Amino acid sequence: MSLVIKDKVYEQLTEGLHNVTITKVEDLGPQETQFGTKDRLRVIFTASDQKDKENNAVDVRMTFTKSLHVKSGFVKQLLSPLGFSVGNEFDANDIVGTKCQVVIQHKESDGKTYANVTAILRIRPAGQKAAAPAAENF
Repeated sequence: MSLVIKDKVYEQLTEGLHNVTITKVEDLGPQETQFGTKDRLRVIFTASDQKDKENNAVDVRMTFTKSLHVKSGFVKQLLSPLGFSVGNEFDANDIVGTKCQVVIQHKESDGKTYANVTAILRIRPAGQKAAAPAAENF
């Protein structure tokens, strides 16, 4: 009897801007990186504007080193753009349920296409207009 193993294919978010909700934060524990062993966590964003073939929302994930340093990816790329302030301690589960927008860019590696989050944006409250660009930019 044969035992056939197939690579699972996940549907990727399309490139561009998507409305998402942070649905889960996972503690990955210590992981080997190119900079040595780092304590890591994964943030899962669930899209509200794209469904897969079974009509389930499509997810995208980002992995961060657990650090509250102002220059860390967790603070600089995620917490600050969403308006969270941090001190000496932050409960990562506090971001679960946060609605935001992500910009997705596809990247190919090892013959597979991956959806990468290139920017995280806070959702503007209804009725609030975007700030006008400075005149010198024209």
